[in-house]
Amino acid sequence: MRVIRPIDRVRAVTPTLGSAIRMASAAFRREAWLAALGLLVTGARRASSWPAIWAAWGLVLRAAVAAAAQRPLQLTAPLEGALAMATSPSFLGIVGGLWLAGAVLSGALRVAWASGALPVLGAAMAGDPRGAHGFADGLAGGFVRVLPAAVLGFVLELSGALFGLTLALAAAVLAGRGEGLAAALGVSAAVAAALTLALAVPLALSTAADALVARSATLREPLADTVVGVTRRFLARPGAFLLGALVFGLLGVAAQLSIQVAGGVATGFTRGVPAAVAMGPRLMLGALSALVAGVIDLVWLGTLAVMSCGRARSEPGAALAGR
Repeated sequence: MRVIRPIDRVRAVTPTLGSAIRMASAAFRREAWLAALGLLVTGARRASSWPAIWAAWGLVLRAAVAAAAQRPLQLTAPLEGALAMATSPSFLGIVGGLWLAGAVLSGALRVAWASGALPVLGAAMAGDPRGAHGFADGLAGGFVRVLPAAVLGFVLELSGALFGLTLALAAAVLAGRGEGLAAALGVSAAVAAALTLALAVPLALSTAADALVARSATLREPLADTVVGVTRRFLARPGAFLLGALVFGLLGVAAQLSIQVAGGVATGFTRGVPAAVAMGPRLMLGALSALVAGVIDLVWLGTLAVMSCGRARSEPGAALAGR
């Protein structure tokens, strides 16, 4: 069976962003059935947060109704009851626990999705398509290997978010300080540098986290080798990784906004019809949104797999080396 082997021990030659996107897109077209599975995974990941949302609304509304019944002559009673419930330890424990469980489930689903789908894309790029059998084999043999990389990626993303928040708060404190032209210019430069780092560092760490997942799902190697390989590839061409993250991030936002706008126009004709009839178009829009999000995420992970594992086309044995 052909597998993709690491080549970083020889020489790290990162493919360009354009070639990586073309390879990932071509592989996805060959394995287009993954779109249907991606729809299910994306929908399940979105639904994992619903219990926490429903529990929060239910508890708050119940407290508001109870407060209004106890003090019917006080207009602010429902608001006070809702606020008391929202700030109570029991509310925070219940909703926080449900949210945490949903987040863990969502993360596990993404790990399972990457573990099965990326080997299928990698095999399609190498000219050895495996289909659904390859997905099952990748999921069975890769989940345990990808999970530590995903946990490490979560730590990186969390660290980047805290770093960015700290710098943003520091920039807010420094803004407007400094007496005199020279001091004002120095403070402005410091604030600009802090804000730039507050945006660039979290983006870089988030991209590295996705690259860790992509490489660990594609290559059968220890986690330490995965970290070293991703670090080499990222440092060899950081601009390509960051530009790819921006491109796919903006593409995802633009796609979702377009769907929302088109959905608003389409559902505008359903005003006045029964709720059961209007639910159909809404469900279709939700499914389309999940489908598009799943496809964009898969192509992005495939692009990262090429950039973190493949050879540049100018090298002998270009693209994904196999044996």
